[in-house]
Amino acid sequence: MIRLVPETWQPSADRAAAAALAAILEDVGYSEAAVEDVLGESAYESGRAELPALERRLPETRLGAVVSACFLGLATAEDHAPARFADALVRCGIAARAGGTIVPHGRLAPVEGVLLASDGYSRGEDAPDYVATYTPTARTCVLLTPRRHVRKALDVGTGSGIHALLAAGHADRVVATDVNERALAFARFNAAINGFDDVEVRRGSLFEPAEEETFDLVTCNAPFVVSPESRFVFRDGALPADELSERVVAGAVSHLADGGFATLLVSWVARDPDDPDERPRAWLDGAGCDAWVFGLSGGDPLDHAAGWNDYLQNEPERYAAALDEWTAYFDRIGVGWITEGAVLLHRRDADEHVVRFDPLDGDALEDAAEQVERAFVARARVAEHGLDGTRLRLGADVRIERQYAGSRLVEARVRQIEGMRFERRISAQEADALAKLDGAVPPELLLELVELGFLEAR
Repeated sequence: MIRLVPETWQPSADRAAAAALAAILEDVGYSEAAVEDVLGESAYESGRAELPALERRLPETRLGAVVSACFLGLATAEDHAPARFADALVRCGIAARAGGTIVPHGRLAPVEGVLLASDGYSRGEDAPDYVATYTPTARTCVLLTPRRHVRKALDVGTGSGIHALLAAGHADRVVATDVNERALAFARFNAAINGFDDVEVRRGSLFEPAEEETFDLVTCNAPFVVSPESRFVFRDGALPADELSERVVAGAVSHLADGGFATLLVSWVARDPDDPDERPRAWLDGAGCDAWVFGLSGGDPLDHAAGWNDYLQNEPERYAAALDEWTAYFDRIGVGWITEGAVLLHRRDADEHVVRFDPLDGDALEDAAEQVERAFVARARVAEHGLDGTRLRLGADVRIERQYAGSRLVEARVRQIEGMRFERRISAQEADALAKLDGAVPPELLLELVELGFLEAR
């Protein structure tokens, strides 16, 4: 394979070149659906190891050439590609030419309706300033972010800029921050190629570039991995234990405008696995926000170390040394459990606030923006007016289901068919009362369904 990728590269700030490339990609129909039509439904879950198989699926069409160069990052024959495609890529600084071959430096993938430039597929040991593509944690952050129109949004640790770009679709102004200068170059380019003029990119650590400003929406997919290392800017927080995550939560709280929402991907530690949420409970005490904390995954120190060092599995000695280093670090700081999850916030002026903890299956998660917003809004309405003073109705994605054996009711449950897909078993009487919402639903059940986003305030 031809490789002309420089050791460090970043896309150009030439907005005219970005606009020209965007027009070519739109003309050829380059989209998420098109990529999956060409490469199969698992295209977005594939990694570097799958490239040989994916390359053999490529058709000899203009779209096939675009998918080859942009999505897979493969050397691609120029004469198969659209006219001026190679010129546009080179002008944007994201590819080189070798004779009649386009040699990409990284990837330019359609993601969530936008184009996203990033470094290529991870090799496990990437450069410290590596800019990741659309990761599973980035996707989780996207799916849990409310999408109401807002005046100002802030994306902290923006990386490639995916959360800033999506916020730009429903915000008048977006500020994106990152300490990684290469990441900021990608974020600027990605704003340009998607035609967003209201994304302001600022360099600095976490919330420092935002100074004293407040925002109606804050997003952050932090470098939250708890580890003894500081090798990768996109992964390692370079602070003891979960201190970076604590700072992210505190910063979001202080920069949220009244009524604002925040979606934060973070992690936290615990001494006792039987009390894994002690740390975020303390962070949120007196924060002035309703909060919803989701545990997405958790493990003991060895499980955690093994998962984040699995790229070393083909080098047993290095892998063993990394496991020893990580577990010794956790033992030294007294950590018995590590949780990776999400903290969602809604700032509300009140004397008391609702803080709820729930496990969440990230693999089953779909777009939950409406559920998140209606849960917080209904919580606030109930807190102000009480259950009796709040008119409630089932969300459009909620179903009450009854299972019978002959004429006998075996089971009843209320279930979300989209988003977070929570479900609760209920009695036959509760199912009947919930269908009517006539005041006969037990208050404890009604309050739980409000907090879980089954019900919305009318």
